[in-house]
Amino acid sequence: MAYRFVHLSDIHFGQKSGTVAKHNSVRGALVNDARDFAREHGEADRILVTGDIAYSGKGDEYENAAEWLEELASACGCEVTSVCTIPGNHDCDRNAVTNQARMIYAGLRAHTAELLQASIAEIVQDGDASNPFLPKLRAYSKFANAYGCALNSSESPFWVKDFFLPGEITLRFHGLTSVQVSNADDALGNMILGNRQYMVQESENVINVILVHHPLEWFKDKHEASQFLQNNSRVIMVGHEHTLKILKTQDALAKKEWLVVYAGATNPPEGDNFGYTYNWVEFSHEEKDGRQQLVVEVFPRVWVQQAVRFDADHNRLGSSADSARIEILCANVRPKQGPATATELAAAAAPEIAPAKSPSTSSAAQTAADPPREFVMTTETAGFDRLRYLFWRYLDWQQRLKVLVEVDALPRTADQPIPQTLERVALENAAKSAGKLHDIWDVMMPLIPEDKRAANPFKSNNR
Repeated sequence: MAYRFVHLSDIHFGQKSGTVAKHNSVRGALVNDARDFAREHGEADRILVTGDIAYSGKGDEYENAAEWLEELASACGCEVTSVCTIPGNHDCDRNAVTNQARMIYAGLRAHTAELLQASIAEIVQDGDASNPFLPKLRAYSKFANAYGCALNSSESPFWVKDFFLPGEITLRFHGLTSVQVSNADDALGNMILGNRQYMVQESENVINVILVHHPLEWFKDKHEASQFLQNNSRVIMVGHEHTLKILKTQDALAKKEWLVVYAGATNPPEGDNFGYTYNWVEFSHEEKDGRQQLVVEVFPRVWVQQAVRFDADHNRLGSSADSARIEILCANVRPKQGPATATELAAAAAPEIAPAKSPSTSSAAQTAADPPREFVMTTETAGFDRLRYLFWRYLDWQQRLKVLVEVDALPRTADQPIPQTLERVALENAAKSAGKLHDIWDVMMPLIPEDKRAANPFKSNNR
């Protein structure tokens, strides 16, 4: 059993230059290439985007991105909701960075790596409303909320998603936010990740995969972050540098191996001498010579200008092959014997987002070895995925408030924008109440474009 993903990065919707026409043409060719690839190799399970969806973090850029991702999802054979995304520096609206926020950023970057973590913890204690990290990501968060991938909060700016392999093995994706501190002063070595994100733990039969926009060497706290992420994760998928690379590292003393996949750029900015690239990536597990290993097969695709189409990147592959197969030792994996359980089969059919929660919340899903980055699995369904997508994709803040107030998910006194994190929590809480999703769907449909409307898939309290 293998999971197949389309891996994109640095799409940069919104560039205002003479290259716009070519960028649009290349994006169209990418959709066609993905359709052909899916027919030959099999459909995608999900689309992974490692940041820089937009060029300047504006709402209209995400509208264009969402329309294109719908086309791509259809071509790949997956649902329009089957997208996982993280933010990059171009997803930050720099006009929303206040003078006060710039001063806070400068102060954090002047700290030692040790003091940095305490300062971040103090900042997030004030809550989301006064947080200096969030306003610049407001348009991005609305876009990412549609896919269940927005920052859960400034305290826990990441998401977790599980995919299930035979033998009760979990392929766990962690979507990290590398741009809490991001403005015109961004530079190599002064980005900040924060220990609540990078303290990923290695557990038995869990294979960690990290998605983060900036490569680890860009971070001020890179020393400790690298120790956690490289030792406890088997794959790290990054963007930002616009160069496609696949690097496997072995630590003979620790008996650890990890792979870093640099995505390249789907649409590099004007003036860059990088090509247009994207990847198909397959993940599977196998036992070989008594060793448990993750098998990652990367199919790098590159724009060939002479043929005005995408093709396998034979220059990097160094042969006529269209992929590179990498085997990564997983010493923590001990597959369970016997046929897949009903839970495995159900989870494999509908893998779930695991949103972060506060440290004060306990869950049966946690273990004593879990770090401060606690999470709990949700009970999402395809119906809820669709409702959430329509809710965030097509409704403005006033319409979203109208829907949530009308079904008593929010107080009826709400008459102005509220933090998107509260909207998201209200929607997810409503999903736990019998009949609420049915009511939300009915209230929402008249507000949705007519060609996107559909019959209510949820049961009513009245029947």
